[in-house]
Amino acid sequence: MGLAIRPLAATDRDRMAEALRACAVFTSEEVRVALEMIDQGIAGGPDGDYWLLMADVDGCGVGYVCVGPTPLTRSTWHLYWICVHPSAQGRGVGRCLQAAAEAFVIARGGERLLLETSSTPVYAAARAFYERAGYAVVGRVTDFYRPGDDCIMYCKAFTRSSRASHQS
Repeated sequence: MGLAIRPLAATDRDRMAEALRACAVFTSEEVRVALEMIDQGIAGGPDGDYWLLMADVDGCGVGYVCVGPTPLTRSTWHLYWICVHPSAQGRGVGRCLQAAAEAFVIARGGERLLLETSSTPVYAAARAFYERAGYAVVGRVTDFYRPGDDCIMYCKAFTRSSRASHQS
């Protein structure tokens, strides 16, 4: 499997829309918001609010990650979306995207990466993915998305040594 991580381009948008829909965990509203963020990330370029990294397997776009600096903080970033097409899941693509996003954040002086996800059973695999990657639950807001669907907040702090190894 030839895996490459690169900046997401405007020509990748339709393929990522397909991946978001194919995952069958995101609601139509969530897909709409994810695509709006992709559009904003592409339009904003390197100076924008959202940075998008794409995973290609053998030349085909199979997933992406969207991160951005958290407003009004010195060095906190948010992981807004990570999505891998079901045809490429279970092959380490998500882990590579996660690692690339973390390296990207660290290279820009980020000291921590926050993310939010749903408490519903359909998101159990996502929560396990983040926990295996070293993210810790730092908060929970009951009925955040809708009744019975809590927001679970995760954070991963980067140590001084992890930041130094990514900057050298």
